[in-house]
Amino acid sequence: MTVQIDEAALGSALAMLWQRHRQTNLDRIAVLEATTAEVLRSTVDDDAVCEAAGAAHKLAGSLGTFGFAAGSDAALEAEYLLRQPMIDGRLLAEAVTALRTSVQDESDVSTVASDRASSPGDMSYPDSVVRVVSLDADLVSRLTVEAEAIGIRFVSVAKMPPFDTLSVDRSVVVVDDGPTSTWTHSDMLDSVSMLAQRAMVIVLTDRDAFEDRAAFAKAGVACVVPRSQGSRQTVSFLAEALARRASAQYTVLSLNVGSGLEKSLARALAGPDCRLDNCASGAELWDALEQRGADLVVVGFAGSQLNGPVLCRMIRSHPQWRHLPVVVMGGRSASQLDVSFASGADDYLNIALSPHDLDVRLRRHLDRWRQWTVRSDTDPVTGTGNRTATERSLDRTLRLAKRDDEPFALALVSIDRFEQIRAREGAAACDAALRLLGACLLSAFRSDGIVGRWSDDRFAVGLHGVSRTEASERIARELESLAADGFPTTSGGVAHCTFSAGVASAPMDGTTVVSLERVCETALRRATVAEHAVVVSGERPAQYDSDVVDVVLVEDDDSMADVIEHALELRQYRFLRFSDGADAARELGAGHVRAKIVLLDVGLPSLDGFGVLQVLRSKGILDETRVIMLTARSSEAEMLRAIGMGATEHITKPFSIPILLARLEQTHVGAVA
Repeated sequence: MTVQIDEAALGSALAMLWQRHRQTNLDRIAVLEATTAEVLRSTVDDDAVCEAAGAAHKLAGSLGTFGFAAGSDAALEAEYLLRQPMIDGRLLAEAVTALRTSVQDESDVSTVASDRASSPGDMSYPDSVVRVVSLDADLVSRLTVEAEAIGIRFVSVAKMPPFDTLSVDRSVVVVDDGPTSTWTHSDMLDSVSMLAQRAMVIVLTDRDAFEDRAAFAKAGVACVVPRSQGSRQTVSFLAEALARRASAQYTVLSLNVGSGLEKSLARALAGPDCRLDNCASGAELWDALEQRGADLVVVGFAGSQLNGPVLCRMIRSHPQWRHLPVVVMGGRSASQLDVSFASGADDYLNIALSPHDLDVRLRRHLDRWRQWTVRSDTDPVTGTGNRTATERSLDRTLRLAKRDDEPFALALVSIDRFEQIRAREGAAACDAALRLLGACLLSAFRSDGIVGRWSDDRFAVGLHGVSRTEASERIARELESLAADGFPTTSGGVAHCTFSAGVASAPMDGTTVVSLERVCETALRRATVAEHAVVVSGERPAQYDSDVVDVVLVEDDDSMADVIEHALELRQYRFLRFSDGADAARELGAGHVRAKIVLLDVGLPSLDGFGVLQVLRSKGILDETRVIMLTARSSEAEMLRAIGMGATEHITKPFSIPILLARLEQTHVGAVA
């Protein structure tokens, strides 16, 4: 049977999926490059070679499927070389260089699909209204569309807003200095100068001469944006500025400052937006960093146990805090200043500074740090933490739970039938649904948990001191309420969708974020089959007991799994995914999960594909389930081994989606018959 595929839609989907996993694959290439350098220096160890070979194996499969044929071939060559008893460093370097070149040359083709996803934005200041002073209806329309896509509300006005209607540190005014404006340039500057005293003012203009820039700066304009610049970039700047203003209270930690300087710091940082914690020892400061984090560290140069330069070096060597601003305070000593900066300090301040000058200098560091963290830690669409920031927070909180011998629950929450919503309602509607889900989870769990966007259609929620049963009950209540409310569509109506969640807890289900995530993924797949369900580890929704899914995918590479899952969705197959071989063998072997077809990768953690196949054979599962093996290695011996153990057939990575669907169609018909 011929499987008809919309090539344009398929190309767009692959471009989107590539952007989602591009960084992961680039990181794998970086691992290969580092190992190659060690091979050439003859300093490589067996563990590094094993890790690099695994990275090359995954690249060989995923890059070819995404369309990087040359990159896939280069990855296969690199894997072959790394598995030799004596590694030829020169050939390995050539293969890895070709691999990097292939991806760099071809990846730009795929960037269009994810432009919106990569635009910085934020939902953390939803009450803000941006006034756009312009008579250019087309400009206002474009800005409004981009702003609404990331949750910022625009209001168009024809005249400068009255001064008394502005709120200090809240109002934002965008002034269009274009050809449709009715004021003179000097009148506009006078008005902007007054507005800038109470609002952040952004000017859109075609004036780019030095004299014009100087005039805007004197008027207090926060940003001068060319009118020719894309509306998305303009709105992105607004989103970052709003996020910085909406950020929570600053936390400043101090050490070795003495009673006199402590009082100066307290006066300088007085106010509800700053919290100053004076630590009695370096251990206390480090513990505060681990538990609560900080926005700035102020440390005296001298210290009986830990001086400023040593603390600077400790912070700069820590992967999580290496970018944290550190200010050293001391006397008028050139040598102390030199030592402090050589140790990584961001600034060196004289202890005799007045509270006012101290406040100005410290707040400059705080503002820059907040701006950096907003850009690097915030998901642009939902305003929740991004994957990197969320993983960091979850890991820290899990370690605290272990130390205190308390439970920790992790949940993955997803939107059911996300791709169908995207196809039916469009990307803007999907963004609206994601923002709504993110805001709901933040509102419910921000006070006692961690909420962040985990992937394209799901969020992670971490709860310290909460059992998995309690976590599932709380999440179920929130999702049921949200499903009833619905979300706004681009046509002005209201659409409804359902949500599912998988929940796991430490130490029962795992002791690391990675191990808990795998359990959550399995539970979430079961919940998704039932739709609108919350499943804890080891539990199955009632509908699941008598159901047999079409396909079980056992694949540990997320990028490959995404492509295969998209293929399954194209044919509306019901499927589950396992990322761990032992988990798949246990669930399939016990009959907890039943499938017509199992797509089984060979290189799996815990238990490889042949081990899984052996379990299925010994349990009699192969009597009613067809198994298709997936691997980037396609030797005849391996193929014969798989067939001899009961596999129906063998597909070599990389493969095309139409070929995979055709094989599935044939196998599925045979399984049903």
